[in-house]
Amino acid sequence: MSRPLRTIQIMTDYIAPSLRDLVFTTDSVPVIDELAALDRLLPELPDELERHAALLERLPPILDLRGRALVHAQQYERFLTLAEADPAALEHMVDIGNALAVLAHAGAIAMLLVPPGSAEDHFARAMLVKERDQQYRAGNGVHDPVLMARALRRSFADSHPRLVIGAHVPRGMEQAAQRFSGAVLPQPDADDGSGPDVYHLEHGLGLETWFDDPPDLALLLDEARTLLSSIEAWSQAEPPSPFWYGARRGALILAYARLCRIGLWPARSSGDLIAKMEVERLISERAADPDAMRALVEIAIGVGRRIARQGGRFVTVLGGVEL
Repeated sequence: MSRPLRTIQIMTDYIAPSLRDLVFTTDSVPVIDELAALDRLLPELPDELERHAALLERLPPILDLRGRALVHAQQYERFLTLAEADPAALEHMVDIGNALAVLAHAGAIAMLLVPPGSAEDHFARAMLVKERDQQYRAGNGVHDPVLMARALRRSFADSHPRLVIGAHVPRGMEQAAQRFSGAVLPQPDADDGSGPDVYHLEHGLGLETWFDDPPDLALLLDEARTLLSSIEAWSQAEPPSPFWYGARRGALILAYARLCRIGLWPARSSGDLIAKMEVERLISERAADPDAMRALVEIAIGVGRRIARQGGRFVTVLGGVEL
């Protein structure tokens, strides 16, 4: 596919007036989304239950997830603004926008999938609940309001009291409030790609490459089912493992991260579409799982469908039935 692009080193002091004026970095940029990155946090331990329980101590801070999600949402809005100024370039660069949309939504979902583990996490979760409540009351919500209300519920019971944010920021949380608001945003790191990073439009070539190489949705589904089966097997063990409760939580997070990834990526084949249908069936049958997690999968499926409506590259119909 020909692209009206210039592929030279990124110039951070240059503001492009349209898509075709973007200046792209020639550096190799490995891209990973927040949901896929959770797998890399699983430690290497011989005991599977201890291994999955240990994941809970390694999960990213919610404010870190928030910062990266904000950057990707802002870059996506920037993409749309530049596209309005240069519609002719859009068809050549649409996958940059698609990649940023997947990254932004993956980050937003991860913020609700990852349980709070610190005072800053509880503050960030309370701020997120307040922000979403105000957003949806004003009619500015992106997703179905009922789904969002379900997703904002606690996935697991914990002993930490629910924090309610009023007009004033709690003492000691001033820096956290700045980070949550986006007054302080993370910058791209020159790392080895082992973890999630922030990506700007100027990383467009790497973003296109990533979006053009989607995960195997059927494999993700098989992996999620394996994790869910492991949880069932662990629950039947006698005597129960001391790591049982933590292992169940860790495995559920990883399983639902996979299910959300299946939802977010648009189907490119009938097999992909079947995997998405199976995910919908699976979460409808697993009523005992945390409802907030199931709602996140439904939100992800809706995002993937919106991306897929762009045209013929993606599959939205199976057996004459539009899905």
